[in-house]
Formats: sequence, structure tokens, C-alpha cells
Amino acid sequence: ARLRAADIDAVATPSLSVPGGGAAPGVTLPSAAVSLPASLAVPLRTGRPPVVGRTEDDHCLLDLRTVAPEDDDAVADAVLAAARTAMP
Repeated sequence: ARLRAADIDAVATPSLSVPGGGAAPGVTLPSAAVSLPASLAVPLRTGRPPVVGRTEDDHCLLDLRTVAPEDDDAVADAVLAAARTAMP
């Protein structure tokens, strides 16, 4: 809600995540992600704290499988900061 209120095109979407950074080839796990404009990928990755998503179909997906609920506000703050950086 905070992201939408700031006019950020943020949409909750089903996702498939890949566990272990390649340790389990071909294995995917059902998950959920926040879909954001692809233009936020670099500012998120280079921000403080860095938030790493994946770019897919011209969107930056932040997979929430490993984000603890108590970290939701920190992720939202990072997206808001990235949006300020990405949008003049």
C-alpha cells in the first residue's frame, strides 16, 4: 500500500524461486513477489541496504520467499529510496 500511495507501479504476483543459487538445478519453489518497474533494479541493487531482485519480462521482481515479515518495512523503504533515485 505504501508503494502504491507513492505512485510506484508495485503489484503482488505469484513467483517461482530457485533455491540455493544453483545448488539444486531444475528445482523451483512456489513463492510470491513484488513486481516493480525494471528501472528500479539498479538503484535497488546499489542502494543501502542493497536489495537484489531479478529482471523478468521488463519488470524487477522482488521474491519474498526469504524476506522475514519484520523486514517488510526495510524493503519498502529501499524501494521508495530507489524510486526517488530512478525518477527525476
